[in-house]
Amino acid sequence: MTRPSLAALAAAVLASGALAACSGGGPGPAGQAAVPDLTTSVPAPTRDVDTVRWSTAAGEPPTLDPAQSSIEAVSTVVANMCEGLFSFGPDYRREPALATGLDHPDPLTYVIRLRAGVTFWDGRPVTPEDVVYSVRRLLDPKLGSSWIGWAANLRGIEATGRDQITIKLKRPDVLVPNFLATPAFHVVQKSFAEAAGKDFGTAARGVMCTGPYKFVRWTQGQNIALSRNDAWWNTKVKPRVKNLAFSFITDPAAQAAALSSGDVDGMFNVPRAAHKQLAGKGNMLFGRSLAPTFLSVTNPRGALSDPATRQALRALIDYKGVIGSVYQGTAQPLRALVPPSAWGYAGDVFQAEYDKLPEPVQDLDKAKSLVSGSAKAKEKIVLAYARTIEEESRTATAIADTAKQVGMNVELKPLTAEQFGAMFGSPAARAGVDLFLSTGYLDFPEPLEYYQYFTTGHFYNFAGYSDREYDAAARAAQGTEDPAARARLIVKAQAIMARDLVTIPIATQHVNVYYGPKLTGLVPRQSYVYTPWATTLGGK
Repeated sequence: MTRPSLAALAAAVLASGALAACSGGGPGPAGQAAVPDLTTSVPAPTRDVDTVRWSTAAGEPPTLDPAQSSIEAVSTVVANMCEGLFSFGPDYRREPALATGLDHPDPLTYVIRLRAGVTFWDGRPVTPEDVVYSVRRLLDPKLGSSWIGWAANLRGIEATGRDQITIKLKRPDVLVPNFLATPAFHVVQKSFAEAAGKDFGTAARGVMCTGPYKFVRWTQGQNIALSRNDAWWNTKVKPRVKNLAFSFITDPAAQAAALSSGDVDGMFNVPRAAHKQLAGKGNMLFGRSLAPTFLSVTNPRGALSDPATRQALRALIDYKGVIGSVYQGTAQPLRALVPPSAWGYAGDVFQAEYDKLPEPVQDLDKAKSLVSGSAKAKEKIVLAYARTIEEESRTATAIADTAKQVGMNVELKPLTAEQFGAMFGSPAARAGVDLFLSTGYLDFPEPLEYYQYFTTGHFYNFAGYSDREYDAAARAAQGTEDPAARARLIVKAQAIMARDLVTIPIATQHVNVYYGPKLTGLVPRQSYVYTPWATTLGGK
């Protein structure tokens, strides 16, 4: 769903190889910034590096608990420490990790074969009980994990053998296998987590996982230190970086200065204003992503209860200005919530229906006309956004300023990183908010992942949207194995959502990463939030 910063690409989008391969470069439309080349591979590292200093773009994480890995500041660090049963490869296909195989004997059953001989950092073996505990812990509503949403159709999960886990569903769900490669199934040590209690994931206790980097130290307000786990089970991969040091610079100018000077070796989500400057110093790279930026209705009453209000909001957004000025050409406008790069199958079906949707263009005359005919549209709308994300601050401000021009009253509510993360798991955090601007990413190349979140009663259906025809299409898709048939059901739901404007898509931005000239190996892919990206880095 919406991972703060609502993940994956179609297999054909990204390819691996020994040489850099780029596509999509060239000048953008008149008056807009040039579209950057997209990197699909880079040279592999040839030497070891003692320490890589990395900055988390959104600031210091509130926790290192993998159950909270929906927040990018958390997942950027935790992805190198904690692992799931499967992982996503460079082409976003599932690959074995803590599990070696998956059987699907009937539509309601998945049997997972665990890898033998895997140990936690302290040398204790990973058991089926650890796996079951990790999943059940995450499903406790008191924990407030946004990953609870995957389990809407879960009947139960049990250890059914020495190295076997069985998942039983209440109804067929084609999404489950891919969720096995996300933090929804990251495994933590049961005894450690129970002993730590509320301190699990904090600076005081840290975490206990199985991944390629071990937790060493968290000096709050300063840095997080990880060291290489030389006993990692994955002997096919030899991490070249011995130590990782994460810092928490949040000011865009300070981030650019630290990267330019070499005080920091790398960072994801580099501020747009620094792209040209850093491109001449090291590796400023871009990749396709599943990262839609959009407005979502959180309060279906008040001003937004009138379709005219939502239509006016869509009409007043300066899409070209957002793409050219805010994102500096590193994004594309969206007609639907799910970006085209997320079409992992049946691309012809998705493309044909996508082309039928309205083109996102600013039309102030239309917005004024809609507002003039609606009393609701003139009521106050509280728009929340993350103040720590420069692009979203600028976009929210532009929306509020333009709203005044058409007679609307949009009041901005900037959120801290902690408040922003809470919006996804707590109804109380959303109280008093009518509209929410966020940038999310799908977790794998399956459009249904996003669209199922807006079915009646779903955990992520913040506004309580309900449409029988929408529900029928999305739920039928969830039980449909055939890709083309599933796609036809999904685009039906997509058209209904576009009509009702439960969300207002704005743009899909490219993944970006910068690292210094002495480093190589890391390709910008959305999956960095779930996979141990530091294992690909090393020296030239």
